[in-house]
Amino acid sequence: MTTGPLGKPSVWVRGLILAYGLFLALITVLNGLGPDRWWLGAFNLYLPQALWLVPVILLAPFAMKFARRWSWVLVLYGLWVCGPIMGFHWAFRPHQAAAQGGGTLRVMTCNIKYGRRDLAALISDLVRYRPDVVFLQDVEYTMKGPLGAFFRDWHVRSYGQYVIASRWPLGRPEACSPSLPVEQEFAVRTRLQFGATSIALYNVHLLTPREGLNALRVVRKHPGRIDESIQDLQENVERRFLQAARVAELVRQERGAIILAGDLNSPDGSLACRALKEARLHNSFSQGGRGYGFTYGHFLLRGRLPWLPRTSWMRIDHIMLSPGLRSGRCWTGNGEASDHRPVIAEIFVPAH
Repeated sequence: MTTGPLGKPSVWVRGLILAYGLFLALITVLNGLGPDRWWLGAFNLYLPQALWLVPVILLAPFAMKFARRWSWVLVLYGLWVCGPIMGFHWAFRPHQAAAQGGGTLRVMTCNIKYGRRDLAALISDLVRYRPDVVFLQDVEYTMKGPLGAFFRDWHVRSYGQYVIASRWPLGRPEACSPSLPVEQEFAVRTRLQFGATSIALYNVHLLTPREGLNALRVVRKHPGRIDESIQDLQENVERRFLQAARVAELVRQERGAIILAGDLNSPDGSLACRALKEARLHNSFSQGGRGYGFTYGHFLLRGRLPWLPRTSWMRIDHIMLSPGLRSGRCWTGNGEASDHRPVIAEIFVPAH
C-alpha cells in the first residue's frame, strides 16, 4: 500500500463522503429553488428519491474500516435523504376538533385509469373510506357499469374524463381550460353546497411528464440527440406549468372556500404545485399527513419485476385547500384499484 496522502484509504473514503454530501446539498438547493427549472432537477424529480440512499450503503463498510469517526456523517446523510429529500411529513395534531358550529367533509381523489386495474377494488375503497365528496380522473365510459351504480343516489357531475360525486348538492360543471392550446381540458369546476357554505371544487388533471421523460430515454440509443431530448423535457415542464398557472389564475378570482383535487402529475415541490400555492392554496397532506404520502409508482416495475413489493415513490396526486379550510387528517389508500393510490382528507369547514 502506498504511503502518500492520496494513497491512504481513509483519505479517499473521507473525500467520497464529502463529495456525496455536496451532491445532496445540490439536490436540496435545486428542490428549494424549484427543481424543474433545470432539466437535471426535473429528471430527478420523478426518480425514486430512496435511490440516493445507495451511496450510504456502499460507503458504510469502508467508513467503518478506514474512517470510523466519519460513520456518523453517513447516518446524517441517511436522515437527510429519508427526511427532506424524500418529502417526509409528520403532523403532530392530525385529529383536531372541527370549529364550533362548522362541519367536516371527507374528500377523496383518485385517477382510476379507466378502471383497467380493479374496479371492484375502487368500489371497495369508496365503501371503506366513506368520502363525502369524490374527485375522479380518467373515468369516461367507466361510469356506465358498477361504478355508476354505486353513485346512483349521489349528486354526480361528469365532464369528459372527470367525475365529481357528492353527498351534498352540486352546481353545473364548467371546463376551465379553453384559453390554452392543449389537446383536452385539464380542469373542471363546479360548486358544492355544504350546508350554508358554498365551496368551489376544482377537479384537475395536468399534463403527464411521461412524454418528456421518455425523450431522455432516446439518448441511450442516439447520444447525438441529447440537446433535442432536453428541449422536449423542458417543453413538457413548461406546458404543465402553464396549465397550473391557468388554474391558479381562476382560483385567484374565486370568492370563498376552494377545494382543488386531482392528478397534478407533479410532486409537491414542482413549479406547477408552487403556482397553485402562490394562489393561496395549501396542501392537505403537508398540513395533516404523516409519512410520505406517495401515490404513484407501485405498478411501474412490477410488469418486469413481479417479485418487487408494490411500493409507490412519488406524491403526484393532491388535495389542496384555500385559507380557512383546514386538513385534520390526510392519508393515502391502497394501490389495488389503480396505478394511482387514492388520497383522502378530512377537511374542517368553519361556520359562516
